Amino acid sequence: MKTLECPKCPGELVPRTYGRKIQVHRCTDCGGLWCKPDVLLEMKKEWMSEAVLDSGDPKVGAALDKLDNITCPEDGAPMEKTADERQTHIWYESCPECTGMFFDAGEFTDLKYDTLMDRVRDFVKGARPDSGGS
Repeated sequence: MKTLECPKCPGELVPRTYGRKIQVHRCTDCGGLWCKPDVLLEMKKEWMSEAVLDSGDPKVGAALDKLDNITCPEDGAPMEKTADERQTHIWYESCPECTGMFFDAGEFTDLKYDTLMDRVRDFVKGARPDSGGS
């Protein structure tokens, strides 16, 4: 796995592994995670994967969540703003070309655990606005 540029900050996305099946890229500055959908499914199943892989500061992730019009670190395509189907307060970016996904720091941990408090967050945060740029 090669190093990529982070789509949200000046950091680099460096390869990280967990177990035998999980390979992601984590940003050296903001702690964001770049992965493919099949890897995300493995991450959700694997015990303690969030503690090892999603080690960035969730406050930094929340601040970067507001950035729009980012490009895919893998192929340069404009990324689409996406909300998780089940937990609509979790906003991440996905590439329509390569299917890669970028999660700000703390988003994967939140995604992995669906709690009653998440239902409150869904209500408070609401739907992700479309900026029209992606």
